[in-house]
Amino acid sequence: MPTVILHMANPVLFQYTTSSKEGPQQGDPVGPLLFCNTIQPLLTSLDSDLNLGYLDDVSLGGPADVVAADVAQTANVSGNMGLHLNASKCELIAHLNFSTTDALLQSFTCVDVCDASLLGAPLFHGSELDKWWNGCCDDLA
Repeated sequence: MPTVILHMANPVLFQYTTSSKEGPQQGDPVGPLLFCNTIQPLLTSLDSDLNLGYLDDVSLGGPADVVAADVAQTANVSGNMGLHLNASKCELIAHLNFSTTDALLQSFTCVDVCDASLLGAPLFHGSELDKWWNGCCDDLA
């Protein structure tokens, strides 16, 4: 089974509108903490070999069938909390010849391995690393 990496940046949309008089306000430092505490049990229940969460960014990696099952579980559990997976902000990082029959994974933007980055850092040798390195050299110049 091929290995894939899935990166979900801001992967959830809120189903309900909360009055600005309720909950943490925009920029309130307790907001990210509350979000992280809410999704932590979900993240620890996933089976992917790579399971990273940083604030509202989640990255999963491993065999495609395991990642697909974890994405389905994430969509299901988060839906029960009033959150919805935002497929337009999710990336499936895999080789160009990778194909999947999983409808949810197919809805994500496919990114070639050589173009992959995670939280702004390139993951592998290729065009993304070249672009990042040139930017660093420009900054030093």
